[in-house]
Amino acid sequence: MTRLIVAASLIAVATTATLPATAATTPPQALHRHLAKVACKVAPADEYFGKLKMSILGIRNTIKDQGLKIDVDPAKAPGTMGAIALTEDAIHDWQHKYPCDSWLPTTIFALEHFYAKIHTDDGVRRVHATYAWLRHTYPHARVVGDAQREDAGATAVTDSSGTQALGAQGVAAPASSPQPRR
Repeated sequence: MTRLIVAASLIAVATTATLPATAATTPPQALHRHLAKVACKVAPADEYFGKLKMSILGIRNTIKDQGLKIDVDPAKAPGTMGAIALTEDAIHDWQHKYPCDSWLPTTIFALEHFYAKIHTDDGVRRVHATYAWLRHTYPHARVVGDAQREDAGATAVTDSSGTQALGAQGVAAPASSPQPRR
């Protein structure tokens, strides 16, 4: 028992004695990077962002749900754009408050994937803008390669006369719409 107490005391003295020496020899830049890593936090699930005060789960679910609406009926894309605009606002707010959150790159990629379903010139512009945002802000994220392929494949659908083939509500229909199973 005495050996354990003596060993613990020696370890405590050794570690506290080396801390000031380490801090004194650490360059200020390295110390600043270390403190930045410590200050980097993940957004809690019960915090709300943007004008609609959306949670991180609400943001992801909105992107998924609006994407499913377009999958079922591409003509519903104009009706989804308001919700997606407010969702994008919430993502920007989230990123401003928690820039290192590990869910941000995949959420931005999900937003890009949503925009890729809108086969208009505006949809393609939004795909490119969202990819640029992801690539610039999170260049080492694992989804950047997938996002680059999505960005390269973004196209506006045109008919044989060279104009955009628009659906009933002014949204380009995808090249081949899968028929729902019955």
